[in-house]
Amino acid sequence: MNRLDNGMPQISLPDLVKDEAIVIDVRSPSEFAEFHLPGSVNIPLFDDEERKMIGTMYKQVSPEEAKREGMRIFSQKLPTFYEQWLEIHDGARDKDIVVTCARGGMRSGSFVSMMSALDLPAKKLIGGMRSVRSYIREELDRFAQTPMQAIVLGGNTGTRKTVWLHELEREGYPVLDLEGLAGHRGSVFGHIGLEQRSQKEFEFLLVQALQRLENKEYVLIEAESKRIGKVVLPEWLQDVKENGVFIEIDDRIERRVSYLVEEYQPEVHHDSVAEALSKITKRLADDVKQEAQHALEQKDYATLTRILLEDYYDPMYTYKQHRYVDMEKKKDLSFVAHKEEEILPALKKEIDEAYHAFIKG
Repeated sequence: MNRLDNGMPQISLPDLVKDEAIVIDVRSPSEFAEFHLPGSVNIPLFDDEERKMIGTMYKQVSPEEAKREGMRIFSQKLPTFYEQWLEIHDGARDKDIVVTCARGGMRSGSFVSMMSALDLPAKKLIGGMRSVRSYIREELDRFAQTPMQAIVLGGNTGTRKTVWLHELEREGYPVLDLEGLAGHRGSVFGHIGLEQRSQKEFEFLLVQALQRLENKEYVLIEAESKRIGKVVLPEWLQDVKENGVFIEIDDRIERRVSYLVEEYQPEVHHDSVAEALSKITKRLADDVKQEAQHALEQKDYATLTRILLEDYYDPMYTYKQHRYVDMEKKKDLSFVAHKEEEILPALKKEIDEAYHAFIKG
């Protein structure tokens, strides 16, 4: 429900989510970088140095002097703020514009007041980003208490689990793409070519995804460790995964290598590949380490990928699988003899059978 605060239009977070409004985040760039609402635009009232200076003045001089300095800086930027607001408004005239700051206080209030004085419509997000974090925690706690069943897609690196999940999602299957939410592929090389999300961003996107799926009989997820890049899965979601029906897919090594080289584009990200390789070389035998380093130096990425699969990733996967997978609920599905066009139908058949045998039955 929209409200008025001393005549200032406001909106709650649930209403904001429903309205799909344009969000202007007026916090500093570093605050915005740590966590922001997806799709929001950063128009900082103060840059990081200005915010730090005003905060110090508030504590060491007086709140009044800090506010006075804040208004001085703010007033100098008014023409720029006005132009930025017009640009955003002109690009989405059919949507509300909502302004947020850390707590829904002075920064967002000042911005909305300025816009209102210029007869430009804007609303303040009640509670600011603090209310967003409270909402996320409440929703994650709620989902932790909600029974959830899962069909888990596992398999060695390069078996294209994420690719098949995306195909299944397009066909209406209830997919929870954890790697997509995290912005990471889940290995030491998993960040290459992707923008990793913070824990707070991941949790917000996770809540949105779970809300879309909460009326489904099960979720279809990829087998992941508790940590995906920088982010950590909630304990209860890890339990859902470990107690799920496990479908392990396998594919021939040539197809796995070809996919990984195409996906990671090592020729574009050579330095990142070299850095990631340096983090695991201590776990490789000396002869394997030399072969891998030589392949990297020669930019023979297919050979490097095959070495890492056969001598690092596949053995590590087998070890972890025996620790965490319920073998009584494990189903094996090999694509080694399949033609490309036969893989998705075979996977759908296996998932449907698992659903009827373990979930609906």
